[in-house]
Amino acid sequence: MDIVKLYIMIGLFAKLIVALNSNSRPGEMASAIAFGFLLALIPGGNLLWVLLFILAFFLKHNMGSFLLSLALFRLITPLFDSLLSSFGGLILDASFLRGFFTYLYNLPLFSYTNFNNTVVLGAFVAGVVLWTPVFILFVKLVRIYRKTLAPKIAESKIIKALKKVPILSKLTKAVSKLSVAI
Repeated sequence: MDIVKLYIMIGLFAKLIVALNSNSRPGEMASAIAFGFLLALIPGGNLLWVLLFILAFFLKHNMGSFLLSLALFRLITPLFDSLLSSFGGLILDASFLRGFFTYLYNLPLFSYTNFNNTVVLGAFVAGVVLWTPVFILFVKLVRIYRKTLAPKIAESKIIKALKKVPILSKLTKAVSKLSVAI
């Protein structure tokens, strides 16, 4: 079972490297990372998270980047739970929204989104608000990587030495074929 997980992670990492170095638009990479960020903020185990996760597969962005960013951002999200809970509490306690939230809670299936949980609501609203700045940031970072870092990394002594290792040279050829196919 661990071999399968390792294979999947290597595959996602290879797809990320290919996507970073390919001719795909930086917006597709940034969209995937921003969506992974949004989903990582929201606690799992509710209908809202499941619906957003399913929606991610219908959007045009790099799935490897989406899943990798979801996993990486998920690691740091617990640090912000108290802040997100306070933010969600402010929204839920707003008297002018009380009737709206009561109406939503009484809709069939809508209560399964757990929007009445302060962390879920605070994370969702914060994620939606921060999606655009995260998107813009990563568009710029992908462009900077492609323009300045990628050529330096490709010409580094370490990469040249790693390409001489038989198994890694085969992996490099496979990634090259994959990038041509994409």
